[in-house]
Amino acid sequence: MSESNTTKSAYVRKFAFRPYEGTRRGRIYRLWAVSWHWWVHQWERSRAVKFFIGFLIFTFVLMNMFLFMTKDIMLLPDPVTAEALTPNDLLEDTILTMVREVVTFGMAFSTGNGDDVSGATINVGGASIFILILVVLVGSGLIADDISNQTNEIYYSKLEKHEYVLGKFGAFFLFGNIVLTLPYVFEFLLLVIGIGNIDMITALPVLITVIMFTELITITYSSIMLAFSSLTNRRLYAGLSAFMLLFVINMIVPSLAFTGEEVNLVILFDVLTVLLLTSYILTGTTTVEYQSFIGSSDQISGRLFVINLTDGIGLESWMVLGALGLYILVGFLIVVVQVYWRHSK
Repeated sequence: MSESNTTKSAYVRKFAFRPYEGTRRGRIYRLWAVSWHWWVHQWERSRAVKFFIGFLIFTFVLMNMFLFMTKDIMLLPDPVTAEALTPNDLLEDTILTMVREVVTFGMAFSTGNGDDVSGATINVGGASIFILILVVLVGSGLIADDISNQTNEIYYSKLEKHEYVLGKFGAFFLFGNIVLTLPYVFEFLLLVIGIGNIDMITALPVLITVIMFTELITITYSSIMLAFSSLTNRRLYAGLSAFMLLFVINMIVPSLAFTGEEVNLVILFDVLTVLLLTSYILTGTTTVEYQSFIGSSDQISGRLFVINLTDGIGLESWMVLGALGLYILVGFLIVVVQVYWRHSK
């Protein structure tokens, strides 16, 4: 080799193969970077996300104004039973009902003592429909956009495939905590201040239940949305499919489940009703009621279904929890299989 070629190769070896001397980021940071970058990107580019979040804040403000104006009336003794709600009872009934409304469209249960709205209602006036639309808007493009824009290979150049999957789940988990968990924790604190005379030791389990249930909603939604997003490169298809599963089935399945003498186990195919029943299981409630309303507002008739989740007959709490776990697991497995399959093509 000539002296000039040796000099050139030495120059290449010196600069092209030198070890990296910069600061190396850990795996946790890489996962966080994927999640946070996605959230910032969604916030910057989507006016719809800003609109729905703003509307949810407006809804919370209206609900709080109404509650604080009527709290003294709510605490008065019942004219028939002469029993009165304690401030802690009012806090628990209010915050748990608000959280349950997140997954209440065509179904609502009651503990039998008027704690919750019961009956077949479409909760368009509450936060449920807007949260679901927000979930669909945000979650449908999590993986579908990467497939469509072919940016997933850029991720794979810096991340392992399992890190990519965990980062996407982390992105939606971050979104869920910002939109669901934090607002309802803040709402709990507002109710404590607004109602007054609250025993915080007694109220602490209620706060824990709120956090646990909102996290369950977030995990379930993330698994379902990511599964549909990984199956297509069109966010529109993923969003419509997820909406059909969550909303439309919630309109149809209850009418099939509450037709005979006992509740049909077909109710387990409704993700939102499974989540709703899980909220009662978290509070230790073993018996719930469902009143099927039929007729006009002045002539209402219907049928009362009493469901005991621990009597060993029909629908049981372990079935509800098992169905919820199955939805989460299947969604996660679909994402893993799709990511590894698409990457290996």
